[in-house]
Amino acid sequence: MRARFLGLFALLLACSLGTATGHAAEPDENANWLQLKPLLFGERPIQGHATDVLQLYVSQRADDAAVVPVMVRTYIDQKPDRYIKHIYVIIDENPSPFGVKFTMTPQSGRADIETRVRMESSSPIRAIAEMNDGSLWMDSAMVFGAGGCSAPISGGPVDPSLGKMRLSMDNMLSKAGEPVPAQLMIKHPQITGMSTNVILEPHFVRQVNVYYSDQLVMSADVDFTISENPVFRFYFLPDGDGELRAEVVDSSELRFEQRIAVTTVK
Repeated sequence: MRARFLGLFALLLACSLGTATGHAAEPDENANWLQLKPLLFGERPIQGHATDVLQLYVSQRADDAAVVPVMVRTYIDQKPDRYIKHIYVIIDENPSPFGVKFTMTPQSGRADIETRVRMESSSPIRAIAEMNDGSLWMDSAMVFGAGGCSAPISGGPVDPSLGKMRLSMDNMLSKAGEPVPAQLMIKHPQITGMSTNVILEPHFVRQVNVYYSDQLVMSADVDFTISENPVFRFYFLPDGDGELRAEVVDSSELRFEQRIAVTTVK
């Protein structure tokens, strides 16, 4: 089950010669990071190379800087007394270094996450886990790529399929009490306002909330760092038959929703 969660792009990523983790780079002295760190975390210490808590998987060289796969694997079971509460993805040299903040709950089952990001220039990428007790753990890597935020947008500025979503599970029959991998795909241009082929106002997904039987599983605070047509892979923990529901709000306050029924087996 866990191996299936990696997805095709993650399997290719992990097997490629260019795969990098935090052991491949020492980005802690990056000037942008040194400014951003106290704004996000104050004076709290951050444990580096925390691969017993989480591990970041990215390709060392981005084939397409507008679509850079990022995978975070975690090694903490999501239990009510101890769980990963937030995962931050930071890209130091991006126009907006704060890429995405994921909020997890015990109902996540696992805090593993996958998505795709843009990179405007070569940069350290870091994944930071914040535990429910406030402790912070980080893994990081240097990734080489350029032009992802200012890349030409595909299609026109008005898309009739804007906001169309696909919410799916790896297994349609889930076992109650076991984490289930799921995926949310959102049709959205994620306009940065920096494109070289047309001048448009920024327009991008801002908030993603996923619920199972009205209990929060995962939420994401997002900006244009997330690639066009955002994709999120995550886990949820069903405790019986119910409904998986995704709600999305973009920067123009447009709202979109998708639901699927979930059947569990013993």
